Amino acid sequence: MWPFNSSKQPEQTAVVDAPAVNAPAANAPASDFIRSHEFENVHGSQPVTEEAPTAAGLLHNTALDPAKLHPLANIRVDDLEYLDIDDDKPNTLEGARTALPSRGWSDDLCYGTGTTYLGGLTVGSLMGLREGITRPLGIDNPTMRLRMNAILNQVTRRSTFIGNSAGVIAMTYNLFDASIDAMRGKHDIYGSMASGALSGALFRSASGPRAMLVSSAIMTGAAAAWTGVKRAVL
Repeated sequence: MWPFNSSKQPEQTAVVDAPAVNAPAANAPASDFIRSHEFENVHGSQPVTEEAPTAAGLLHNTALDPAKLHPLANIRVDDLEYLDIDDDKPNTLEGARTALPSRGWSDDLCYGTGTTYLGGLTVGSLMGLREGITRPLGIDNPTMRLRMNAILNQVTRRSTFIGNSAGVIAMTYNLFDASIDAMRGKHDIYGSMASGALSGALFRSASGPRAMLVSSAIMTGAAAAWTGVKRAVL
């Protein structure tokens, strides 16, 4: 064909006839088609005997070295060294060791203040209960409701006052006691008496010199008595 011919002629395309489909095979179910074919065994004719890996088999594998997995896994009990923590040691100050374990002035401050505060609340509650029961209410036959109201008022007033006062005195006493023991290097009855005198005077410092002296004397006697009882019993 001449390439510059202007006449348009339809191109001839080769058409290949598709192979005829067997009608019975096309309409057959897929299960029959699969049954009629054989698949090649990639492992050969020998059956597969290898078992699937399990967790127990992996853990018992000798290639897994515990020393390589963790640096402390192969250490024996005899090779361990224990550290002594200073915070857990009892108080080593001379004269401060008793049957009650104490690690230092911080334990004495916390436990002493807390127990004294709870003791003050208990004593104040008992005093308020007695006053509420025996206090006259101004009428001949008071009802149970009025009596309970009087008891609650007295218990609240007495317990909070005595508890707060005792807690403040105990906290001040323990601070003075720890400071004096640190300066002197030992704990004895004289340091406790000095701490009691200072804490009592400071507690009543706003009430004048006479109240300060009375409070200081009371606290000095209480500190001496507490130290004597602690040495005898504890």
